[in-house]
Amino acid sequence: MPHKIKNLMEMIEMPKEGILSIPVEDNEYYKVVLFMMPAGQYLSPHTSTMPAVIYVIQGLADFTLGQEVNEVKAGDHFYMPPNYNHAVRAKEDFVFLLHLRK
Repeated sequence: MPHKIKNLMEMIEMPKEGILSIPVEDNEYYKVVLFMMPAGQYLSPHTSTMPAVIYVIQGLADFTLGQEVNEVKAGDHFYMPPNYNHAVRAKEDFVFLLHLRK
Protein backbone atom coordinates (compact mmCIF):
# COMPACT_ATOMS: atom_id res chain seq x y z
CA MET A 1 0.00 0.00 0.00
CA PRO A 2 1.58 3.32 -1.03
CA HIS A 3 -0.03 5.29 1.79
CA LYS A 4 -1.40 4.91 5.27
CA ILE A 5 -3.15 7.78 7.00
CA LYS A 6 -2.12 8.26 10.63
CA ASN A 7 -3.55 10.76 13.11
CA LEU A 8 -0.64 12.29 14.99
CA MET A 9 -2.86 13.78 17.69
CA GLU A 10 -4.09 10.29 18.57
CA MET A 11 -0.48 9.10 18.88
CA ILE A 12 0.46 11.59 21.61
CA GLU A 13 1.16 9.87 24.94
CA MET A 14 2.92 12.37 27.20
CA PRO A 15 5.24 10.48 29.56
CA LYS A 16 5.41 11.51 33.22
CA GLU A 17 9.19 11.79 32.87
CA GLY A 18 11.80 11.16 30.21
CA ILE A 19 11.37 11.60 26.49
CA LEU A 20 9.12 9.40 24.37
CA SER A 21 9.70 9.04 20.64
CA ILE A 22 7.35 7.14 18.35
CA PRO A 23 8.39 6.29 14.78
CA VAL A 24 5.68 7.46 12.37
CA GLU A 25 7.31 6.57 9.06
CA ASP A 26 10.62 5.08 8.00
CA ASN A 27 11.36 4.31 4.37
CA GLU A 28 14.21 4.61 1.88
CA TYR A 29 13.64 8.37 1.43
CA TYR A 30 12.84 9.79 4.86
CA LYS A 31 12.17 9.08 8.52
CA VAL A 32 9.48 10.78 10.63
CA VAL A 33 9.45 10.61 14.43
CA LEU A 34 6.95 12.07 16.93
CA PHE A 35 8.68 13.33 20.11
CA MET A 36 6.96 13.99 23.45
CA MET A 37 8.78 15.77 26.29
CA PRO A 38 7.20 16.69 29.63
CA ALA A 39 7.95 20.17 30.97
CA GLY A 40 11.50 20.37 32.31
CA GLN A 41 12.95 17.60 30.12
CA TYR A 42 16.13 18.34 28.20
CA LEU A 43 17.67 16.90 25.06
CA SER A 44 21.40 17.70 25.23
CA PRO A 45 23.30 19.27 22.32
CA HIS A 46 23.80 16.90 19.40
CA THR A 47 23.91 16.76 15.60
CA SER A 48 22.45 14.59 12.86
CA THR A 49 24.11 13.60 9.60
CA MET A 50 20.77 14.07 7.83
CA PRO A 51 18.90 17.31 7.04
CA ALA A 52 15.89 17.75 9.30
CA VAL A 53 12.62 19.64 9.47
CA ILE A 54 10.85 20.27 12.79
CA TYR A 55 7.16 21.03 13.21
CA VAL A 56 6.00 21.96 16.73
CA ILE A 57 2.61 20.43 17.54
CA GLN A 58 2.10 21.36 21.19
CA GLY A 59 3.70 23.32 24.02
CA LEU A 60 6.61 25.68 24.44
CA ALA A 61 10.36 25.00 24.48
CA ASP A 62 13.76 26.59 24.16
CA PHE A 63 15.29 25.13 21.00
CA THR A 64 19.01 25.82 20.61
CA LEU A 65 20.04 26.06 16.94
CA GLY A 66 23.78 26.49 16.57
CA GLN A 67 24.62 29.01 19.30
CA GLU A 68 21.22 30.74 19.33
CA VAL A 69 18.42 29.85 21.76
CA ASN A 70 14.95 30.24 20.23
CA GLU A 71 11.65 29.98 22.06
CA VAL A 72 9.38 27.83 19.88
CA LYS A 73 5.67 27.10 20.23
CA ALA A 74 2.86 25.13 18.59
CA GLY A 75 2.70 25.91 14.88
CA ASP A 76 6.39 26.78 14.48
CA HIS A 77 8.31 25.05 11.68
CA PHE A 78 12.02 25.17 10.84
CA TYR A 79 14.83 23.46 8.95
CA MET A 80 18.18 22.20 10.25
CA PRO A 81 21.00 21.37 7.82
CA PRO A 82 23.11 18.23 8.31
CA ASN A 83 25.63 18.31 11.19
CA TYR A 84 23.91 21.32 12.78
CA ASN A 85 24.26 21.50 16.55
CA HIS A 86 20.91 21.65 18.36
CA ALA A 87 19.31 21.00 21.77
CA VAL A 88 15.82 21.22 23.31
CA ARG A 89 14.53 22.19 26.77
CA ALA A 90 10.76 21.79 27.29
CA LYS A 91 9.21 24.73 29.16
CA GLU A 92 5.76 23.12 28.95
CA ASP A 93 4.70 19.64 27.88
CA PHE A 94 6.18 19.69 24.39
CA VAL A 95 5.38 17.68 21.26
CA PHE A 96 7.16 17.97 17.92
CA LEU A 97 7.45 16.08 14.67
CA LEU A 98 10.92 15.41 13.27
CA HIS A 99 11.36 14.73 9.54
CA LEU A 100 14.79 13.40 8.50
CA ARG A 101 15.68 13.15 4.84
CA LYS A 102 17.90 10.17 4.04
